[in-house]
Amino acid sequence: MKTNQSLRLVKVAMFALVTACMGASLANAQTVAGKFDLPFEVRWGQAVLPAGNYSFTLSSTAGMPGYTVMVRGENRTASIIASTIIGDNAAGKSALIVERHGEKGTVRSLRLAEAGLVVYYPAAKAERPVLAQAPALVQQLPILMASR
Repeated sequence: MKTNQSLRLVKVAMFALVTACMGASLANAQTVAGKFDLPFEVRWGQAVLPAGNYSFTLSSTAGMPGYTVMVRGENRTASIIASTIIGDNAAGKSALIVERHGEKGTVRSLRLAEAGLVVYYPAAKAERPVLAQAPALVQQLPILMASR
């Protein structure tokens, strides 16, 4: 009989611990919003965004890997998942860092100085550089952060 009571007490204690941890994770969720203009077409993860005005929301949940960026434009909505390297070196102004390829570009990072974040996006396998290739033009597109 004592064994059942001890087991029940352990179950209740574990449930309380798990609930407390989940509550802390939800409390540490981070959301950042802003706007940017694309003067040319870009590939961002699997999404292709035409030139235009966009707004975005970057969100994460503590304990979960990576960030999700929800991008909304005039005629396009995309959800981009960054499960790669996430840094905290956000020196400089908030910007979308784009590697140019002629009239198109590829997003390489999203720097959010106000949030102290830099989210990096790797090159797709098809885009990996060839040994003998001209240097890429890197352009910083300014981001207007939403005020809280």
